[in-house]
Parts: sequence; C-alpha cells; structure tokens
Amino acid sequence: MAALTKIGVKMFGPFSPREFTDTSTLQSAIQTDIQAIADSSSTSSVIDTEVFPVLGNYFVMVTYQLA
Repeated sequence: MAALTKIGVKMFGPFSPREFTDTSTLQSAIQTDIQAIADSSSTSSVIDTEVFPVLGNYFVMVTYQLA
C-alpha cells in the first residue's frame, strides 16, 4: 500500500448551478483557485478533484501535494 505524505486538501466554492452550465467560466474559476494555493509544491501538483453538491450549490475539493 502506498503511503501518502505531504498531502493537502482545499475546498473551493460555493459555485452556483448557473456556473456549472457554462463550463468555460467554471473551468476558469477553478483553475484560478488552484493556482492561488500557496502551500502546494507546484500548480501541477493536483492529485484529485471531487465535486460535491450542498444545498443547491457546488463545492470543489482539491487534493494536492504540499511543498
């Protein structure tokens, strides 16, 4: 089994359902949020993303490698 060390998780949102209908706007917003993570090893260190609906809005959880 692999040992995961130096892993961080950030939650972004809320994003409205309207933002999810326009994929280019949503993609731009999420990429801006990911690039703003200060403690990641690089902007390409994203390991996983998950989308969660909560009370009619959406949140994006990003798992990434720490610096």
